[in-house]
Amino acid sequence: MTDKNEEKLEKGQAVWEMTQTEGWQIIKSQIEAEIAIETNELLDCPVEEVEKLRTAILAYKRVLSMVETAEKEKVEAAEAVRNQ
Repeated sequence: MTDKNEEKLEKGQAVWEMTQTEGWQIIKSQIEAEIAIETNELLDCPVEEVEKLRTAILAYKRVLSMVETAEKEKVEAAEAVRNQ
């Protein structure tokens, strides 16, 4: 269990460090802008384009979710390591 927690801690730390960079802030802003654009396009697009736009939105959201999950796992792993 400790090895898994330590792996999560290392991964989470690396992801956290990435999120502190200017580059990540730029990418995150672009992802959020693309989500907004694609969501707005969904409202007015032909039915045959809905699935394509929906897939794009979900993909963008998954990237942000993976980063958030890694950060949460880092906190949980740090607590688990401290409690051992």
